[in-house]
Amino acid sequence: MNKILTFLFLSIITVSCKKDIGVTEKEVNSVQQVLNFYGGECRRHKGFDSENGETKTYFELEMSKSTLLENNSQRLMPHSGNIAYLFYSSLDNEKSNYNQVRVKINLDNGTSSEFSYSDKEIEEIEKLMPNINLISELLAGKKYTNLKDLFDKSIELEPEDLAQLFSNLENEYGIIKQSQFQGFEFKDTNNFGQVIKVNVVQIREKVALTMALVFNKNNQNLIAIEFE
Repeated sequence: MNKILTFLFLSIITVSCKKDIGVTEKEVNSVQQVLNFYGGECRRHKGFDSENGETKTYFELEMSKSTLLENNSQRLMPHSGNIAYLFYSSLDNEKSNYNQVRVKINLDNGTSSEFSYSDKEIEEIEKLMPNINLISELLAGKKYTNLKDLFDKSIELEPEDLAQLFSNLENEYGIIKQSQFQGFEFKDTNNFGQVIKVNVVQIREKVALTMALVFNKNNQNLIAIEFE
């Protein structure tokens, strides 16, 4: 398999960024959005390569020394999706410059994990984001009938089921103070084929809980809410 690297640019930035040669202002600002969320350091690579006649133009973010990632090392895949989303969604009219975002996460224990996302995959999350935000709003407002309507029709569920679940959570952990999107991953299932699993951290009075929203990838209907 012939793989030709035709261009490569490398630089490193930490929590504060400055304008430099070879990187647009929007790219700098987009990387800064990632650093604002995760802290640490980001080494960035940009370029394009060709494989079997197909050219991929990419931007890679190599993260290290992030306390959030160190403390969530068991969830690096959804976090890598969040990193790609934060970068790509901030590019505005420069999104067309890239058809792939790559993420590399280096941990203090010496391990490294690499992930890649096509522009189409990240755009799927951008289209899904209004529903993700709506779900958090409905849960904060305890509007369980409206929430039930977002579920796929094949899911047998009543508003009372949702009300009971979240009443139990509130009794144990307190009310929802804030919700924060923390990434996604694509998964294959037996019943629904490919799904999108979205992680949302619910900050409650007593603890922060990780809530997973599972969507049917084909129609973006909600099929499950899980807590991890």
